[in-house]
Amino acid sequence: MKGLVRCCALALAACLALAGCAPALPPQPTLDELLAEVNAAHQAIDNDGLRGRFALRQPVNENGEPISTSERYSYYTTDLEPYDPDLVLTQEQMIEDVTYLFDALYTCYGNYDRMGGQAAFDAVEQAILEECAQYSSLRAEEFQKLLVPHFAFVKDAHFQIQNQAPNPLWYPFFFREVAFYEDDGQYITADGKTVASVDGYDDLSQLFKRSISPEGEIVYYPVLLKDSTTCDETLTIHYTDGNAQTLQCEPYDTAYTFQSIDRDAVPELRYDSGIPVLQVNSMRDGSDSNWTEALLGGAETLGNSKISVLDLRFNPGGTYTLLEEWLRIYAKAQVPANSVFRDAFTGEQLFSARDTWVENDNLLVILTSKCSASGSEWLIDAAYNLENVLIVGENTCGALIGSSSGVTLKNSKIVTKIGNLENIVPSANDYFEELRGFYPDLWVPADEAEELAVKLMENLGAVQAEGEAASPAA
Repeated sequence: MKGLVRCCALALAACLALAGCAPALPPQPTLDELLAEVNAAHQAIDNDGLRGRFALRQPVNENGEPISTSERYSYYTTDLEPYDPDLVLTQEQMIEDVTYLFDALYTCYGNYDRMGGQAAFDAVEQAILEECAQYSSLRAEEFQKLLVPHFAFVKDAHFQIQNQAPNPLWYPFFFREVAFYEDDGQYITADGKTVASVDGYDDLSQLFKRSISPEGEIVYYPVLLKDSTTCDETLTIHYTDGNAQTLQCEPYDTAYTFQSIDRDAVPELRYDSGIPVLQVNSMRDGSDSNWTEALLGGAETLGNSKISVLDLRFNPGGTYTLLEEWLRIYAKAQVPANSVFRDAFTGEQLFSARDTWVENDNLLVILTSKCSASGSEWLIDAAYNLENVLIVGENTCGALIGSSSGVTLKNSKIVTKIGNLENIVPSANDYFEELRGFYPDLWVPADEAEELAVKLMENLGAVQAEGEAASPAA
């Protein structure tokens, strides 16, 4: 009987081949299969190498004596005078501001050694002074524009000069004219054409990103990262049948995630197809009881739901005060971070960090965008240690290794963000990169992330017809 079935199957395959039928598409993964793959990738992030003792920043004065904490904090001004871009600065005033800026960097900047130390900063200071010597005077705005390009070596998204960063962020560009299905490293179209090559890209696994189709299926689309909000690149796809196709990228929608929204808004809990969605637009301390109650109450609601969504698409960060507590309430256990976030001068560690995998029977979907930064990225970093977390959206901002405190230059009143904190992030597995951020598990444009995540849950049977969530482990 088995032999007969096998012969029939072979005959049918031969007939289909002769008829020119397209090969069958790979089956869609189950929710369990998807989570097993994602969990394995998250659990593979190892921070054991970060457990050692790190050298402290120990700046000294011209007498070789350690600079005191009070002297260090004296650079951080809170009573700021207004910045006037049209203020005219003499050459002498510019030189004074440059000297003050580099003294502040040496004294206060937590990532000073990480960015090359005194040799690197001294060389840049000299270059800036030489450029200033070319001008008898400059407006404050012109002086600011003179300063910024010199700091391209400082790969720290928190570091800014009068709100201008010396380095661009990396934005995702999607090519979604054609959906592809992955099968053992090959990418196949719905009509059965197999990708042979893509002009200019040797590693197809880096180019094709796991995504969600409008129908809620797991598919793959080419996604490019560019250090600009515009992209005019096309992709030429060559198929094994000899045909070729050119794909156009979609424009990046900065208006959606970077729009002016209320960052102080109380975290909002809503429901989408019966799935609770908690939208958090900033990270704040516990001084506002209404805000805190909504944040932590949302954690409890999500933690008691089989499937839930945490929306961080509009969250540029803030304080870290309540993040550990939020995860503890959600997971009913302490969830440590992978990165080591500490005061570079005292060594004080702000949060627990260890290589620990925390079991979780429920599914937490985290929505991300290029606006997801700093504190929200720290939460994502910790969520990598929590079972059954699915990150959906765009790569995050990439503003995690530093912090933001203002130092005002005396003459120009230019405010420079020089933080004393440093965050040491695991580098293995292409885990995180400053300015690039964390990769999502499922790549979709931010404005579609919630809709597509819900459709995926419905398609995988995780959300039943009546809107009740089923267990991801079912």
